[in-house]
Amino acid sequence: EVISSLRAIHGLQVEVCPLNGWDYIVSNRMVVERRSQSEMLNSINKNKLIDQIQYLQSMFERICVIVEKDREKTGDISRMFRRTKSYDNLLSALIGAGIRILFSSCQEETADLLKELSLLEQRKNVGIHVPTVVSRNKCEALQFYLSIPNISYIAALNMCHRFSSVKKMTNSSPQEISLCAQVTHQKAEEIYRYIHYVFDMQM
Repeated sequence: EVISSLRAIHGLQVEVCPLNGWDYIVSNRMVVERRSQSEMLNSINKNKLIDQIQYLQSMFERICVIVEKDREKTGDISRMFRRTKSYDNLLSALIGAGIRILFSSCQEETADLLKELSLLEQRKNVGIHVPTVVSRNKCEALQFYLSIPNISYIAALNMCHRFSSVKKMTNSSPQEISLCAQVTHQKAEEIYRYIHYVFDMQM
């Protein structure tokens, strides 16, 4: 329903891509995770979320978590939200780690928040400006870029469209990688070192 709302109500172009467990990429640097209140209260899900956030921090500069209110069924008081100390501690830990927390009352509001985040990122010149699909002859290149450790789908997509070939990318400087992949210089240095380590091992 969130994707339907983004397309029908907000008129946004939305592509469903294989994101390896991430929920939404709204810009070159930001990923959004969507969680229900009940998921945030569950200790098993809590640990999974922390692991997921740490994984995402290795790929994205900015991470946002949208906490969505559970759908209530008439007369079902068992689903009423009961705030706990563990829930508050989780929110505090996420905020302390630099994670942005937003609250939503329903799926439609979640779609509205995603739209606003996307527009805000576009105004900061970090919006997604490459096609979210690749031609058949570039599929292998995309898979190669996705095999680089700690690289996001959007960074791989940027390289796929902005480098004419994998060879061109491997012969590029960290500055060129940063510009084409739309990543920080630190991340570009990581990519550069990994690529040259792999190619040195193969020689």
